[in-house]
Amino acid sequence: MILTIEDLKVHYRSRRGAVQAVDGADLSVPKGQIMGLVGESGCGKTTLARAIMGVLPRNGLLAGGKIHFDGRELRARDESALRALRWRDISFIPQSAMNSLDPVYRVGDQLKEVLVQRGGYARERATERSVELFGLVGLDPARLRDYPHQFSGGMRQRAAIALALALDPKLIIADEPVTALDVIVQRQILDTLKELQRQLRLSVLLVTHDISVVAYVCDQVAVMYAGRVVESGPAQVVLTRPFHPYTMGLYNAFPDLERATGELTPIEGSPPDLRTPPEGCRFEARCPFAVSDCGKAPALEEIEQGHQVACWRAGEAVQLREQAAEVSTWQRS
Repeated sequence: MILTIEDLKVHYRSRRGAVQAVDGADLSVPKGQIMGLVGESGCGKTTLARAIMGVLPRNGLLAGGKIHFDGRELRARDESALRALRWRDISFIPQSAMNSLDPVYRVGDQLKEVLVQRGGYARERATERSVELFGLVGLDPARLRDYPHQFSGGMRQRAAIALALALDPKLIIADEPVTALDVIVQRQILDTLKELQRQLRLSVLLVTHDISVVAYVCDQVAVMYAGRVVESGPAQVVLTRPFHPYTMGLYNAFPDLERATGELTPIEGSPPDLRTPPEGCRFEARCPFAVSDCGKAPALEEIEQGHQVACWRAGEAVQLREQAAEVSTWQRS
């Protein structure tokens, strides 16, 4: 594993009390694979990603747990040591490339700055490397002279990927990298990411709310709900044979061209208030299969090889999947 997270806790201080945005999350990213981290907005995905990078906002607190990266414990390192890891060993692809690229500098100059300042490249070699990077992501090297506003949304995202690849990192964290793009450009960017992962043997943590993105590009997936990982394993296994009711509900709520009907089934209700989260299963209040045992928090346990789930009724998953396919199961009276 290139990255292993154990019992991670991240809290945000607020006037109304501490928000337990990530509360005991466990996650492992295999070397040379794309791991998807999926869940509703506000479930803690981006907070977890920022905790790995060590770039939490001022009111954020890393309250517990361990982050092991390539054999090193990141929580034990000071800010200068973490800064040395960024770009060199762990890089980041943001959701909005326009917000991450400086509008008053040419894109090529921004690439060269990373290569020279963080990578120690000589100026001439940095120019050559910039041309190589643009070629890798499918951009014309002549566009290195352009400013970010002269790029389309897809081109800016490709430039952001080039920046992330600049220093040959061991792990790339991509936070909703295609959310702001139209579906055709999304497909192009995801195809580029898949080809680069295959060609360069990249390890990628892909944060997204879109199960269709996970199904298309990811080797592994972790499903997150209310600050905790509730299911993880090989992407195709988790998506076709889910064991957690929340994963079943997510699948029903996203369109699938292969389904006979176009009807989508939402998960009714809202996630819990993470200032005062429930003691038991976080999904209990919205789960149509909740039982009395759900008042206690289930542990994330291996249900089959490489497939983990935190649910008291995981042993009944076959029957639950049949019921979850019915719209009436998710409708409240």
